Amino acid sequence: MGMRSQRPHAGGAVLLAVAAVALSACGTKSSAIPPSAPTTVALPAPVTAAPSAPVPAKYQAMFDQTSRDLDAYAAAITAMPTYSTSAASQVGFGELLDANGNRQGELLMPAAMTGVDQSLDAFKRLGVRGVVVGVKLPLLLPTYTPQAGQYADFWSAVADHARARGFTVDVELGPLFCGTTYSQCSYHYPTTVVGWADLTAQQARTVLDQIHPDYLDLLSEPNTEANLTGIRELQSVTGVTDFVKEALARIGAHGDTKLLAGAASWFGPVYDEAIARTGVDGLVTHIYPANASTAANLVATARVAHDANLPFIADEVWLYKGTTTAAGNVQASNGEGFLNTFSFWEPLDVRFMQATRQWAAKAGSTLLSGFWSWQTQAYLTWTPALDATPIARVLLDSAAAAASAMTAVTFTQTGLALVGR
Repeated sequence: MGMRSQRPHAGGAVLLAVAAVALSACGTKSSAIPPSAPTTVALPAPVTAAPSAPVPAKYQAMFDQTSRDLDAYAAAITAMPTYSTSAASQVGFGELLDANGNRQGELLMPAAMTGVDQSLDAFKRLGVRGVVVGVKLPLLLPTYTPQAGQYADFWSAVADHARARGFTVDVELGPLFCGTTYSQCSYHYPTTVVGWADLTAQQARTVLDQIHPDYLDLLSEPNTEANLTGIRELQSVTGVTDFVKEALARIGAHGDTKLLAGAASWFGPVYDEAIARTGVDGLVTHIYPANASTAANLVATARVAHDANLPFIADEVWLYKGTTTAAGNVQASNGEGFLNTFSFWEPLDVRFMQATRQWAAKAGSTLLSGFWSWQTQAYLTWTPALDATPIARVLLDSAAAAASAMTAVTFTQTGLALVGR
């Protein structure tokens, strides 16, 4: 989860921030909670929530432009060569928003694991195969966070609960999204690439030692890291490769966990070509927005991964709505989260998931994760009153709607499209 603010380049779209959100009733010190028993629940027949609503006049132009961009995105992927050399098909993953680090202290409250287990069970019923967990810096670093040990205990239990359900676990690092609706915080980070790589490696070692994920995403949005840390060099090719090399060296042995890094779909393939030579175990991307430019980058980077014989995963994807900009304003993520909640977007969200699954199949990607996972369970119906409601309140309403859908065992068409049902 990160900030979609693209570096300018010829023909490229520019993307702003989207971040994980704060669920209302969650948080616990998880070391006291044992892993839940493995579940073997059969997948229910697809039951979907109410159909999507008409597009409000206010958003019609935005909807139409997003649809046209999506047409170009899908067409480019349809024409894409197949780079995969294996018969493995892609699988749908879900972002475990209940356990995202941007919730900070809520994760240490007594009810946190209840929300986590509710989401994990809902994912299992939907047919999701794994989860992505945002373990954000500097929450596992005692020099920054007095509760670092408690956070480590919480995320260790989250991973155990996920594995008990047969899920693959992907951990995504990166800094907290300070200064937005999603995370109120302020930290003084190192001012150099090497300094930030050292902090990342320190947190990565705790993740490896206590959480034991299948995948560990060290970097996937270079400009997001640059904007949130203030280290501008992090968004250059040289800065990115220096960061990855330094982090890998400081992390050292990492067992069966695959260490991944990459540049998101709004970056050209030159970034991933350089990252592929650093010694990483695989490449990773985030997919925003859906247009001809990002599709071209995804096609080219799939070829990079194929030629380097490296796994290539997409551990954060969703259909971006709204006008993209090169400003890199972190606050813009607030509006993106708000837009995603409305059901009139559902037909386009479905088309995006279908096209992106086709890309994953051709690229040989076995991990494709939907970020705004509440919308796999439920949307909100747009009204003028809701449109005028503060963003934080709308996000809480969205979380509540998702929780109700989990209890009712209903899914959206978007959720079904994510897992290919």
